[in-house]
Amino acid sequence: SLITQTSRTMTKDLVIGITYSVRALVVIALLMPYGVLANGGDDHGAGGAETNAAAAPAATVVTAERNIQNESGSFSFILKRSPGDPRSGETELFVVRIGEKVEGGFGGGGPVPVEKAKVSARITKADGTLVAADLAVDVGSEGNYRTSYSFGAAGDYKIVLEVTTEDGRNVSADFPVSVASGPFRTSFWLGLLVLILVTLGSLGLVFYSVRKKSSEGGFEYKKVVPLSIAAIIIFTIGLIALIFLLPPQELRAAAEIPAIGATDTVTDSTASKTLLTVSKESQILFGIKTEPIAMRIITGGLKVSGVVKARPDSQAVVVPPVAGRVLLREGLTLGSAVGKGQQIGFVEQVLDVSGQVGLETQRLEVAAREREVEAQRLELRNTVLQLQAQQSEQRSKAQQARTQLAQAQREQRRAENLVEVGAAPKKRLEEAVTAVKVVEQEVIAADRQSDLIENQIKQTQAGQKIFVSPRVNQPTKTFPLIAPTTGIINEIKVTSGQQVDVGTQLVSIVNLSTVLIEAQVFERDLPIVRESTRASFTNAALSGEVYTIGTKDGDGRLLSIGQVVNEQTRTVPLLYEMKNPLGRLKDGMFVDVTIDTTGNREALAVPKQAVITEQGQTFVFVFEGGETFEKRPVALVAEGSDFYEVKTGLKEGERVVTEGIYQLRSTQPST
Repeated sequence: SLITQTSRTMTKDLVIGITYSVRALVVIALLMPYGVLANGGDDHGAGGAETNAAAAPAATVVTAERNIQNESGSFSFILKRSPGDPRSGETELFVVRIGEKVEGGFGGGGPVPVEKAKVSARITKADGTLVAADLAVDVGSEGNYRTSYSFGAAGDYKIVLEVTTEDGRNVSADFPVSVASGPFRTSFWLGLLVLILVTLGSLGLVFYSVRKKSSEGGFEYKKVVPLSIAAIIIFTIGLIALIFLLPPQELRAAAEIPAIGATDTVTDSTASKTLLTVSKESQILFGIKTEPIAMRIITGGLKVSGVVKARPDSQAVVVPPVAGRVLLREGLTLGSAVGKGQQIGFVEQVLDVSGQVGLETQRLEVAAREREVEAQRLELRNTVLQLQAQQSEQRSKAQQARTQLAQAQREQRRAENLVEVGAAPKKRLEEAVTAVKVVEQEVIAADRQSDLIENQIKQTQAGQKIFVSPRVNQPTKTFPLIAPTTGIINEIKVTSGQQVDVGTQLVSIVNLSTVLIEAQVFERDLPIVRESTRASFTNAALSGEVYTIGTKDGDGRLLSIGQVVNEQTRTVPLLYEMKNPLGRLKDGMFVDVTIDTTGNREALAVPKQAVITEQGQTFVFVFEGGETFEKRPVALVAEGSDFYEVKTGLKEGERVVTEGIYQLRSTQPST
């Protein structure tokens, strides 16, 4: 009976949970239109098919053509695929028409369709890694062949077609396919959020109702299991319905591709494509490098000439303080680095006759003084010897006193023992104690006298060091040559051993870690450049390297604008300060300066070295991925120092070839 009662209770609770969950589903159904509206009216429910078709973007058809010529013949491949911009999870349809160009045939010079051929198709990565092999190919009329494939992930792929004609000839062609990630549907996530909130709310209502109906006011834990099961079941049903009504990912149906006729040509944007296939080994051999297209601030505007100058406080010359013979430091050459305060040599000054006479008199006086000092030293030495003898005598007396002290201490202990046993009178003990004290005083006095003598010896020896012989000047005097600043030896105007006068320039030092760029601007252009703080400059000797000023990546700044107009040239100098840690900028070097007048506007930019011009048209080579490159025409607007502004032809993130362009141009097909 207990089991039966428990089963009835659990069944009742399960019914209650299902009842509340059904109510939750009703709420979800009522809120579903709001979720649909959140996705722009993308309703996948009943009756919404027409709305879906109207709202979903139309699938495009992309056409590409490839002409292949080998020992088997000359073939043409026209491929159409839909959608033109495939996404992951979508099925891509392919239709290819294979034709053969037959000289002198009856086709009016056009390609003859290759029918009844054995065609195999496979999907590979852009680098040639196999993704799917042996795709099912349907044979149509007039050389048309159809296949399809569902791409599971975004990336760069190729569809490779292997053709074996009816008479056993082989030819193959491949076409690049770029797959993007499929966008997620906003309404699905909104609906999922509503489903979770309503489910949690219904569970809260059920638990509140159960607790309210409990007779004792406590929570009946045995009802948790059936309620939880009901919630899980209803949540699962709601999630399945949500996925069915509003799929998480927006998928498009491929457009129907009609059969390709003999008169069909490439009419979409891919018609102007010139695709090149270059193997990975050839790319490494050609030294091909690419750069991404990005938004940049293009420095363009007024172009003027300028000159590099050293800072006035970074130049110095070394001059001798006196006339004499110059001796430079060994190893000092042009280009040697020196530090501020470092000695780079010295000037040797030779004394004249009067100076040498005075020097001889000084030597005689010094000799007399040395004799006097030597006598004083000898006297002090004798005093030290006498004191050392006295010290030795006192140490001997101290040692004798210590011996007597030891004997007196033994006698004192013997007297103490005899007095203790009554074998001797107390007077004997008192005499022994007195004798010990007398001897101790003698030891202390002897040690003290020895220490006094030791101090006298030290003082006497210290006095010997006071008497030092004076130095005698040599016939010459030397004066050091000191570098007044840190820098590089720029010029050496003397040689070691050369006699020079006071004020002669010996060595020139320059510090080019920071330089000045002086640009000359015509007075009529001052209103244009007055508000501009950015510029760039280059020089033929810098191998195309561009220096920027005033940008976040630059190492320079505008220092000043001149206040005086040159009467002859009618120009005003603009002075820029530029860091030069590698020393590539030299004093006096001419540079081409571009003063930025474009402001802070960012534009899509392509490197100058990536742009080529042929027959008046501008092209770039775009890296499609793997072994595929596209020669693409572009339209340019503004020209900067190292970039062009792109108007049409390129998108941000695409990679263009910047090195190895000559080799790519030599491999392009003839047209």
